[in-house]
Amino acid sequence: MVDSNSNTLRDIMKADISLGNSGASTCWTRQMKDAFGDLQNGTVYRSDLLQCRKLNISNLRKDLRFRHQAVWREAHGQDPCSCLKSLWLITTGLLCLRDRFSNARAPFVLPEYLEMVLSKSVMRNVARFRIRGHGLKCEIGLYGRSQDRSARVCNLCENGNYIQDEKHVIFSCIGTEHLRHQFIHLFDNISEGDIKGFVFQHNSEVYKFICAAVDLFD
Repeated sequence: MVDSNSNTLRDIMKADISLGNSGASTCWTRQMKDAFGDLQNGTVYRSDLLQCRKLNISNLRKDLRFRHQAVWREAHGQDPCSCLKSLWLITTGLLCLRDRFSNARAPFVLPEYLEMVLSKSVMRNVARFRIRGHGLKCEIGLYGRSQDRSARVCNLCENGNYIQDEKHVIFSCIGTEHLRHQFIHLFDNISEGDIKGFVFQHNSEVYKFICAAVDLFD
């Protein structure tokens, strides 16, 4: 009886797969097959599905992770001053990724301010800064898909031609000079331009600098 039921289920699944092959986009098997399309072992998964074999979930998980990380690989090594995308943020240290995708379970320690109970407005500003949802020229200068570099140049630094991005705001912008003086202790052990070192340092006052900077450019 078990074998009979198993064969019946197999026949039903093969019928569904055949329907999926015929172009019925609402068929669940068609959707699964399409989802396997750009995976590294997609051909193997499609074959297993066709033969009603158990999928190797461990390998599937690794392939899915690799596909999700494609956006980070694309961004790695790009110059934030010339790149017109926000992808570079992921690999320059503003978010909590370490070891450049080499170890999917690499441990990391959150900076102190991300573990504090802060007001919604403060956390909103911190989050906006870290995911480029702020009012800096590097972001708003691209509204309308402008390719003109001048749209991203800092309007507060009259004697320079600097892109107004996160690194510029933290380390050299005239508009945030008073913040650097106010929080000078945050720069004691940070190299010039080391944005990762700044945002990941274990000092609870980092969020105050970031929040004030975001407010300034809003």
